Amino acid sequence: MAETYYTIKQLADIAGTSKVTMFRYIKQNSIHETKHKGNANLYDETQKSLILKGFRGKSASSVSETDHDETALIQELKSQLKAKDAQINDLHAIIKQNQRLLDQQQQLNLATNRQNEKLLDGGANNTQQNVSESQNMDDTDVLKPTNDNYKGEEVKTSKRGLFGWLRR
Repeated sequence: MAETYYTIKQLADIAGTSKVTMFRYIKQNSIHETKHKGNANLYDETQKSLILKGFRGKSASSVSETDHDETALIQELKSQLKAKDAQINDLHAIIKQNQRLLDQQQQLNLATNRQNEKLLDGGANNTQQNVSESQNMDDTDVLKPTNDNYKGEEVKTSKRGLFGWLRR
């Protein structure tokens, strides 16, 4: 009875996988060939059944493990996406608040600059107005307190009127 030998390509065709995947499985499990003919590794009937049994068992369990791992990975990625979305929303709120604060600061700076300009422009005009007002003031009633004449009391001048000569 002649024994039949199988190449990696034939084993891969029987298992329904690629030649590379079959070669990697054989190498990972340290399965040695029965014969070596040219560049081809040949495996006998017992090694064939061992390889196919292990390969099918591994692939079925690895598929279920892969599905479980992928499901867990998907759930983890979804939770990370939710956390990132929350962080993005928080950052948008902070940006809006900072934009409002910046607008308020710019408005305040503009109002302050306008007041400063009015004070600078008005300061030159006010000195001229103060001089003209002091010349036009009528001091017949009461002297307005200034730095020179204010002593804490009001100084009255005599009124001139029709009966002013009687009061003397």
